Amino acid sequence: MIARSTIDRLTIAAMMLTATLPFAAISPAQAGTTQCAVQAEQLRTEAASANPQDAAKALRSVKIAEKICAEGNSHEAAKKFAQARTQLASTVQLAERR
Repeated sequence: MIARSTIDRLTIAAMMLTATLPFAAISPAQAGTTQCAVQAEQLRTEAASANPQDAAKALRSVKIAEKICAEGNSHEAAKKFAQARTQLASTVQLAERR
């Protein structure tokens, strides 16, 4: 038979777990927004030294990606950031860094 003190401890542990679950669900969304901001800043820095026409195309893609990311769809935003990198032709430089 389970002692009464064990049941109380399990109840308290379950309540604590239930209380922390909403915060755990919020954390990845915030991390995605931060990651989008970092990628956008990196692309803007790269665009400063790129061909002006290519930079303009890439910066348009970055703006769209930021709006998509603000709406919470970081997967689609990542696609737009990749498109911006392709427009800047910086994929070769990233491969050399690894």
